Amino acid sequence: MNYLVMTVRAATAAAIMGGASAAFAADEAQMMMSCNTYAAKHLSVSTSDIAELSYQGQRTDGTHAVNGSTTRGQSFQCSFNAAGTHVVSWYQSGEAHVAAQPDASQMMSSCNSYAAQKLGVSASDIATVTYEGQRVDGTHAVNGSTTDGQSFQCSFNASGSRIVHWYHSAPQGCPADVTEADRYMYPACN
Repeated sequence: MNYLVMTVRAATAAAIMGGASAAFAADEAQMMMSCNTYAAKHLSVSTSDIAELSYQGQRTDGTHAVNGSTTRGQSFQCSFNAAGTHVVSWYQSGEAHVAAQPDASQMMSSCNSYAAQKLGVSASDIATVTYEGQRVDGTHAVNGSTTDGQSFQCSFNASGSRIVHWYHSAPQGCPADVTEADRYMYPACN
């Protein structure tokens, strides 16, 4: 019986450790794929011209390093943030560049103004605006809501410099006191 318990525990431990390494390997693979795309763009080559990529590990400052080279002999390194979600520093054959980080507060301010304009309300009618983060496709999401219950989302380009998509949801129903000027905010009233 003790042998059976030890075998089950060993099998469980192996499954847990195997699952953990599989999850970590997926992060490494994602960083390598992102670095491949990033390098191709910054070196003006095709992704098929990237000859070699290797994950170098996590540094003591928490960043991750992915090294690579092209078929032309250029070498490069992508340094990822601690979460492994985006490149924070780029090195290319003797040149080091720090990737410009989009300013979340600037995006929130821009979204606030944009929402007020699009919804026909004053900026003080915007109740909340929060930066939600960068998506897998590189765009940034900023969500918000108005004092009258409308919610909206501004999607910014990868550099955070401009809004590339706008979404808002109108309040449901038709309030009894809706004015003609505000009727556009309540599609159910038409």
